[in-house]
Amino acid sequence: NKKTDRPQTKLFVLDTNVLLHDPTSVYRFEEHDVFLPIMTLEELDNNKKGLSEVSRNARQVTRTLDDIVSSHTDAIELGIALSGPSHKLASGRLYLQTEAISHDLPTGLPTAKADNQILAVLIHLQRLSPERAVILVSKDINMRIKARALGLDAQDYFNDKVLEDTDLLYSGLRELAPDFWDKH
Repeated sequence: NKKTDRPQTKLFVLDTNVLLHDPTSVYRFEEHDVFLPIMTLEELDNNKKGLSEVSRNARQVTRTLDDIVSSHTDAIELGIALSGPSHKLASGRLYLQTEAISHDLPTGLPTAKADNQILAVLIHLQRLSPERAVILVSKDINMRIKARALGLDAQDYFNDKVLEDTDLLYSGLRELAPDFWDKH
């Protein structure tokens, strides 16, 4: 059973804004698993038209997800190992919502709203795996507040500094060969 093999791993449920902020974010959760609700995929689709950075990021994420899913030959509902597609940056699995999830939201929260549908997915996953940390990752502060108000774990996404342009710049230091001064 996968759940007992890896009980220390967390399941991060990504809000669309995380993917739009960092198109490679599915690879940034190391050994932990990533879950994408169907509403997240719908919102990606709604954002891919245009020339804005958000639109470009949406298209890039869509291509990345297509590469991940296309490289997978087993049943998607078992999760897709990210180690291959991420070139070993991530060792967790990617899960896509493959079934309808009932809306177990408090009365008064409209189920048609995308944020609330994602929260319903979070509640469902938490009920499915009570022994595992299920965490919403969102750049939207109101979404995180709503999640916490419902007793759900939520956090902001900060892991977007992976390889920055500054990492490629010369540091100003270089070790010289031991015979440098003799040669020059």
